Amino acid sequence: MAAKIFKPFIEQGILQKLVVAIMLMVVIPLLLLIYLLYTEAATLLMKDSAQLIILLMVGSACCGYILSRKMIISILKITKEAETIARGNLTKRIETPEKNEINTLAQYFNQITNELEENIEQLKESKRIMQNVLLRIGSALASSEKIESILELTIETLTSALNASSGAIMLLEKDKLRTMISYGIDSRGAKSISTKLGEGVIGWVAQEKQAQNITRTQHDHRFDVEVKLGLAHQSIICAPLIYQDTVLGTISVHDKSVEEGFSEDDLFLLKNLAAQTAIALENQRLNQDIERTYLETISALALAVEAKDPYSRGHAKRVNEYVSKLAEHFHLDQESLRTLQDAAVLHDIGKIGIKDEILLKPTALIAEEKRLMHRHAIIGENILKPIRSLEKVAYLVRHHQEQQDGKGYPDGLSGKEMSLSLKILIAADAFDAMTTDRPYRRAMSLKEAKKELQKYSGIYFDQQVVETLIKIF
Repeated sequence: MAAKIFKPFIEQGILQKLVVAIMLMVVIPLLLLIYLLYTEAATLLMKDSAQLIILLMVGSACCGYILSRKMIISILKITKEAETIARGNLTKRIETPEKNEINTLAQYFNQITNELEENIEQLKESKRIMQNVLLRIGSALASSEKIESILELTIETLTSALNASSGAIMLLEKDKLRTMISYGIDSRGAKSISTKLGEGVIGWVAQEKQAQNITRTQHDHRFDVEVKLGLAHQSIICAPLIYQDTVLGTISVHDKSVEEGFSEDDLFLLKNLAAQTAIALENQRLNQDIERTYLETISALALAVEAKDPYSRGHAKRVNEYVSKLAEHFHLDQESLRTLQDAAVLHDIGKIGIKDEILLKPTALIAEEKRLMHRHAIIGENILKPIRSLEKVAYLVRHHQEQQDGKGYPDGLSGKEMSLSLKILIAADAFDAMTTDRPYRRAMSLKEAKKELQKYSGIYFDQQVVETLIKIF
């Protein structure tokens, strides 16, 4: 019976227990004391009653103290465990046998701790994603890859990391933004996607130079433009590509997989990448300007080489014609064709570093002079090396005097080590040299030159290339 009465009291709130404790420690002892003093004069003989009253006073105060102490201990326990959690032990949880506000407080605190732990895990994951994306893209931006490859990696990595469906980098041309690189969008139609400056979210970002995070549920009329273009349907984040206060374009990511759209952390990451991308684009433009100027200088040097040697005048132009026709026959792709044509024009540029007495000597060269003459291939490569876009051209220039049997110079490559483009250049260069006058001999006739090619087919020249050259010329 006592347990049934006592149990509801245990489950009472702190305020009720505090009232009972005050009554036990203060009110009841005080009332008993007043009663004792009031009755003492009238009943001096009631010593046993006085002792009982005093005993009740002490007992009541002790019960009140014990009750108060228990409540204070529970509060101190929560405080101590909260301090442990605050110091970083997020696995700790507050447990209490109380069935009152202390227990409610402990439950709320545990709930807050659980949410805090989840938020910290989410922050760690966001940090990991940001570090991985920035590291991967930062490494790419610092590499020697083509800008298109770097930007493709940038938009693909960013879109995947943010769990979005698509992304795009658009460049500003006059008053229009045109798609340069995209991911998750039909490649055939992506290049044709464009928007005017100031139109839609992307156009507004480029015009106002401010990043934006928009969802369709916000009913922002600007978002309608992106929906119409087929770029985004539910959400979009977009940041301007700015270099020294000049807008180069925009970078945007569309339709995150979660309904609430992109977070502020996502936008922060996008803005960081936008800054790096803008620098990469500007560096590319500057590099192109430098390379264009350098290439113009090299072309002038190539003309200077022909001016030095009247016997080689027009040689580069003719070799260019030969390699173009051979490349067409062998169905080389456009990039290989351009590389081969550039190499045909520039293959003898290294002769600018050869002395005139060797270059224009009317008799056959002696061994030492041949050794010096052979250096023109390496000199030519070194002239072209500073231009990253001419790396493949520099390779052809270095090896245009190699032979099928591996006895050419400067590296003694054999036929199996040579690319088809190099084999074409070697044969075309030799064919034109045979059919033009040289200081030490007269030009061969077309028939004689073809016989010479056949004679050394498989030795100096590739057999298939020789057969094709004889057939088409």
